[in-house]
Amino acid sequence: MKSSLIYLALVLCFGQVSLRVLVDSFPDKSSQIHAVLVGGGAGVATDYNDQANICHAYHVLINHGVLPENIVLMIYDDVAYAPENPFPGKLFNQPNGTDVYAGCIKDYTGNDVNPETFMKVLKGDKELAKKGKKVLTSGPDDHVFIYFSDHGSVGAIYFQQTALTSQDLNETLTYMHQNNMYGKLTFYLEACESGSMFENILSRNINIYAITSANPGEPGYATYCDVPGFPFCLSDEFSAAWMPDTEHHDITKETLETQYEHVVKKVASSHPQQYGDKSLANLVISQFQGTSKSQNLPKEPMDSFERINQRDEALHYWRRRLESASENEYNEVRLKLSSIIAGRRFYDMAIRRVIGQLCSAGYCKSVNSVLNTRSSLFNHKAYSMLVKKFESSCINLGVNTYGLQYMYAFANIIESKDHFKEDDLQLMMKILEEACSIFIVNHAFDAIV
Repeated sequence: MKSSLIYLALVLCFGQVSLRVLVDSFPDKSSQIHAVLVGGGAGVATDYNDQANICHAYHVLINHGVLPENIVLMIYDDVAYAPENPFPGKLFNQPNGTDVYAGCIKDYTGNDVNPETFMKVLKGDKELAKKGKKVLTSGPDDHVFIYFSDHGSVGAIYFQQTALTSQDLNETLTYMHQNNMYGKLTFYLEACESGSMFENILSRNINIYAITSANPGEPGYATYCDVPGFPFCLSDEFSAAWMPDTEHHDITKETLETQYEHVVKKVASSHPQQYGDKSLANLVISQFQGTSKSQNLPKEPMDSFERINQRDEALHYWRRRLESASENEYNEVRLKLSSIIAGRRFYDMAIRRVIGQLCSAGYCKSVNSVLNTRSSLFNHKAYSMLVKKFESSCINLGVNTYGLQYMYAFANIIESKDHFKEDDLQLMMKILEEACSIFIVNHAFDAIV
């Protein structure tokens, strides 16, 4: 106790850290850790790694002493027992790793894994709770950890059915703060362009600290994509960095900032970012991910595995399948791969035509000017409305994930005007719907991935 007081006095004298951060670094015995873990998508080719990430994260928290009743876990859960899984009933998140599906307790699966339910869980929705469903039950002294892993685009992350926009997510987080649902909250987000979910919108004064796998304008990358016996990727760079870091270090001493620095060094293909109240990064990891130390863990895998742009995972999967296809299945796999390539070419042309219609109506100068620039997203509200219109009237990007890489173009159009009046935005969305009905809606592909 005496040494702690001396240290406190020295730090205050030399001004190295604020008093608030120092006080916060000592855990409150009355607080508990609550967590929400979410994998939004479905399908072996594109979401094996995301579902494995979430189950792995569950074990990370459990092994560090987080109470199972305080964890809400959401995954579509169609991968472990999929016919394409070479190890039925098992999921592996790293080479030579353990089965993370074993003991992974799921609270929401299938179509229950959607943006609306996710937001209700975060808000501690009483109607869901009355139905016997698990929701966040944290209070004003508790620490909350949220981890999401799936696909993303500018200002949106994706579930199988539809998108969760940056506007809706941040309104939900604000609701949680206003209703005293946490003392401090950390959010780890694995998705392409994930920085755009918090940039220019996450408040710095509501005790939330967020780390994203990528900056607002770049894709994320899957990893462990060339492991023998697995035609798909087992994890993602960001997730394959933060979870082993938690497992192999003393998180009662390591800070969130130190973990972030370790993650930045290990993530080679994108640029993880920090948002929100960055003073929380001075807190030790154990305040959000558990207090005890993991035991008997395998060594961290080496870094020499293939990395794939997350938006090319389906392409990678079917190419791997073709390489190992038997004579009987070779033609079927080849046709599937050809269909994916054709679907991508179709969408490349179709989205240019849709944007061309908007430009012809005066919302942009030219297709090339829209596609060749990247504007920071500030008008999250208007863009959120546009994303929802695109999802409902054009194409489901949770299934047709190739289209995600073009959503920045619509953010550019939104940001090209200082302010979108409601009538103007409604007219633009009507033109968008008409253009999509002509160029996209009746595509003949199972999925454009």
